[in-house]
Amino acid sequence: MKTNIIITGHGNYGTGVESSIRLLAGHNEGVEFIDFLEEDTDVTLKDKVINALANNKADQNLFVCDILGGTPFKVCVELSYEKENMEVVAGCNIGAILEGILLKDSMEIAELADSVVNSTKDTAVRFTKINSGNSADNNDSSMDDGI
Repeated sequence: MKTNIIITGHGNYGTGVESSIRLLAGHNEGVEFIDFLEEDTDVTLKDKVINALANNKADQNLFVCDILGGTPFKVCVELSYEKENMEVVAGCNIGAILEGILLKDSMEIAELADSVVNSTKDTAVRFTKINSGNSADNNDSSMDDGI
C-alpha cells in the first residue's frame, strides 16, 4: 500500500524537518514538507496541502504537524474528513518521524499514525545527572567508553 506523508508546521518547520531527515536518511519518495509562513493564511496553507496531495496519488496519507491545535493541524484535520485513509498526528519528534517514513509503505495508516506517536512517547526522556561527589575523587571508569 502506497503511503504519502505530509509534514507541516509553523514557520520553516516543514523544511527544517526535511533538512534533518535528508541528513539522516537521504531523499525519500512520498514525503512532502510544507511550511506555514508568516504571509500564509489557513486558505493558502490548505491550497499548499491540496497541491501536495494531488502531486502524490497515494492509497493513504499521514499528516505530521508541529503543534496540536495550531493552524497546520486544523487544516490537516479538516482535509482528513474529506477522504478515507488519512490520519493526523502532532508533536512528534524527528526520530519518530524518520521511523514513520521508513515504515510508511508497510503499515495501514492508523497503525502508522499510532506507531509515530508511540515512538515519540517512547523516546522522549529526561537525562538525570547523578551527583557522586567530587569528580576528582571519583575513580569510576564505567563512562570511559561513552555509552
